[in-house]
Amino acid sequence: MNIKYITVMILSLFMLSSVCLAEKAGVPWSSLSKQEQITLKRFHEHWDQMPVERQMKLQRGAKRWASMMPQQKQRVKNQFKRWKKMPPEKREKLRKRFEYFQSLPPEKRRELRQRHQWFRQLPPERRAELRQRWKNMDPERRQQLRKRWQSMTPEQRQKAKKRMQHRMQEHRQP
Repeated sequence: MNIKYITVMILSLFMLSSVCLAEKAGVPWSSLSKQEQITLKRFHEHWDQMPVERQMKLQRGAKRWASMMPQQKQRVKNQFKRWKKMPPEKREKLRKRFEYFQSLPPEKRRELRQRHQWFRQLPPERRAELRQRWKNMDPERRQQLRKRWQSMTPEQRQKAKKRMQHRMQEHRQP
């Protein structure tokens, strides 16, 4: 074998083992930037006892927080306040929905985001109307609609959306 190849392999293994050891050892509090320490100060006392994954997740969050604009930070604070006020059952339901969403293929997640964006762009009264129609629907009918939608091709879905938009416009005209 080529000596360069062996040298590269040995160096690669050494570097990989160093990374693994660093991950197992955790993120020392002293290695955090001053800004990260300020953001994470409430975790300082228990930092060394935390699992490495949790430390790394918190550090990533602190970095993301530092890069946010003030209005983004305010939005996150408001969302967190709403989260804290939620009953535990609702929080668990949202956690499960999020985990389900994360498990979907990227294309399906993209499609759901687009649908959500379309819905959010509707006038508030139209959103309320659609929500009410959905709530009034019996569970079997909802399931039928879900299955029908899921079995459609993207082209069929696009046509269905156009038909719905056309019906909405007709419905609004006096």
